[in-house]
Amino acid sequence: MRYNMKIISRRKLPLRWGTVTLIAIMMIVSALFWHVPSSMASGRSIIPGHLIPAVKQLTPLQVSSSNRQLQLSIALNLRNSAGLDALIKAQNDPSSALYHQYLTPQQFTEMFSPTMASVNKVVSYLRSQGLQVSSISPNQTLIDASGSVTAVSRAFAISIADYHLDRRSVYAPTTEPSVPSDLAGLILNVGGLDNVAHYRPLAHQTPTLGPGDGYTPTELRTAYDMNSLISRANGGGQTVALFELDGYNPSDVNTYLRHYNLGAARYSNVLVDGATTSPGEGASEVVLDMEIVSAIAPGATQKIYIGPNSVTGVNDTYNRIVTDNRARVASTSWGSCEPDLGNSELSTLDNIFRQGAAQGQSIFAASGDTGAYDCLSGSGSNNLAVDSPADDPYVVGVGGTSLQLGNGGSYGSETGWNDTIFNIFGGGGGYSSFFSKPSYQRGPGVDSNRMRHVPDVSADADTLPGYSAYCTTVVAGCSSGSAGWTSYGGTSCAAPLWAGVATDTNSYLVSRGKGVLGNINSTLYRFFNTSQSFRAYHDVTTGNNNFYNAGPGYDLATGIGTPDAWNFARDAAGTS
Repeated sequence: MRYNMKIISRRKLPLRWGTVTLIAIMMIVSALFWHVPSSMASGRSIIPGHLIPAVKQLTPLQVSSSNRQLQLSIALNLRNSAGLDALIKAQNDPSSALYHQYLTPQQFTEMFSPTMASVNKVVSYLRSQGLQVSSISPNQTLIDASGSVTAVSRAFAISIADYHLDRRSVYAPTTEPSVPSDLAGLILNVGGLDNVAHYRPLAHQTPTLGPGDGYTPTELRTAYDMNSLISRANGGGQTVALFELDGYNPSDVNTYLRHYNLGAARYSNVLVDGATTSPGEGASEVVLDMEIVSAIAPGATQKIYIGPNSVTGVNDTYNRIVTDNRARVASTSWGSCEPDLGNSELSTLDNIFRQGAAQGQSIFAASGDTGAYDCLSGSGSNNLAVDSPADDPYVVGVGGTSLQLGNGGSYGSETGWNDTIFNIFGGGGGYSSFFSKPSYQRGPGVDSNRMRHVPDVSADADTLPGYSAYCTTVVAGCSSGSAGWTSYGGTSCAAPLWAGVATDTNSYLVSRGKGVLGNINSTLYRFFNTSQSFRAYHDVTTGNNNFYNAGPGYDLATGIGTPDAWNFARDAAGTS
């Protein structure tokens, strides 16, 4: 069903909030001024960041059909963006009075979202141009609209052309969109003006003869030192949100749970923008995510957020996870080459993830499976690039390793993951071309490059032997019936594994009367940079991702390392 079809009104918030009041926080962040850009002399204001690098070098084939219908995700600028960043930094500083004092979605809207007056002003303009407005997000940041190429071109003073890109037919604007000067500073992004980017699942299948041919839950738990943690806290009382762009067969997940004695199913669906649970080509990714989280955090509740694979669907689904605020931990194994999204869309996603961070949510994202060349599976470019959303500073980018077991299934060794046979696959990593390096990203091995480094952490992603999984959706490349046992590799496996570790850790912290991890990015690097009672990570020092080498400390192939889950949880219990 369509989510939130009506314009919502702002609600007054209670002033009392734990030991730190909303007024106190507002006084701190209001010291930073929100600057509204001046309008253009022409009477229109340009909205930058919509021209895709892969398209800019191409010659248009023709003007797009005037009757083509475009689905738009129009993102509005936040208020006091610098104040929001300052708040998040304070929330993650143990010496600050605001440490772990997280906002509710309602408080975030009150403090940082555009006003309803701004929202209504944009909506009125869209409708005056013949566009249909279908929904406004509850945090007042996203407006879903639609219209013909003719109407959209008129509204934003652009021309949309067709192109041929890497064996695909795509469309994109030839110039940056603009709006009348009285709307200057209100609109951040007009998502949906192009169809260059397409989110893809980051999992790769290896045929097997049975359930034991890939790493089993027992093997993963033993290798990454999870048994002591899970025996004390298995995710019970916690919720994990999974971001998905396809449906799935529940019977596949239930078969996996029964075979590995993981207990009763604890999942439910949240359908966004008319999405359904009907399984398609991406169904294998959905069940893989669910099965890995079940293997690592069997006591946790899973909320499966499913949206359409479109700009509108992606934005609305991530935003729904954040505005629902039901899960302390979220995982996504779907990604797109960073440059293919465009800077304005990257900024839109960043605002969503910043709200999640301010609310104390941790989001783990697969870093990609084509090594340092993420656009190979996007626009076809062989330039160095990283994957979105693992590139975002408020998301944990999870890279890939090749795990070898030791005696009795214990941890043996790991190397950076790459496909040495075909030299195609490898753990995503490198420098963002858009995001600056966050202040928390420092320590041995973090170089002087000023851009965001990817990944942050890593875990096994090798397709051999891969992770044991069960999937019977034939169109997703699975075998039907009893032959559904298979194995998968890719950073699609590593991200939900880390999400499971974080969820178990939260469960453990609660059992000890402590607060949960909250937004985990700064904590990961604090454990890396300061002396802890236990060693939380395995430092991966050999191998590469087909370009960047692993080495001591941080590296662009494996980040700061892979988890020793029990040590990580005990360190967290000593510092939370």
